[in-house]
Amino acid sequence: MRDMPCVSTRGDGPNGRRVEGFLYKYREGEDVRIVCVCHGRFFTPAEFVKHGGGGDVAHSLRHIVVSPSPPGIVAVMEWEQ
Repeated sequence: MRDMPCVSTRGDGPNGRRVEGFLYKYREGEDVRIVCVCHGRFFTPAEFVKHGGGGDVAHSLRHIVVSPSPPGIVAVMEWEQ
């Protein structure tokens, strides 16, 4: 979990919902996969943007914000295992 950066995206419009997840696969030569926090499902970047309420976009990775995993989230997830 420590090596899984947090990601988020926001749907279209002023009331677009924010969806958060973790980068699951992101090494060179592998397809990028994101697991959403709300459902635990795995998505491609384009699917993740749609999951957040966004539409079809040309460059889905430009609509996803990546940040380091906050220590509190890692601690909670390790405790739950």
